[in-house]
Amino acid sequence: MQFELEFFGPLQDRLGSRTAIIRTPSAPTSIDDLITLIAETTRGGEALRADHIRLAINDRMVSRNAPLSLGDGDRIAFMSPFSGG
Repeated sequence: MQFELEFFGPLQDRLGSRTAIIRTPSAPTSIDDLITLIAETTRGGEALRADHIRLAINDRMVSRNAPLSLGDGDRIAFMSPFSGG
């Protein structure tokens, strides 16, 4: 399986890129498993473990404790909280 990762805000600086591709033989079944996989394979990936980091899968925000069902080619975005006006 292959997933496209996107990093926004300070995460882009910590991980050294705005996007990355991750390949794995099987899809992670939890957000924690996904983050562990990224942390093990991506420089700076440990930053994703912070409780304040939010994520979206295919443009839909997901809770960190929600069940995870990923499909090949899914896009996963990680972002720090932000405000605007």
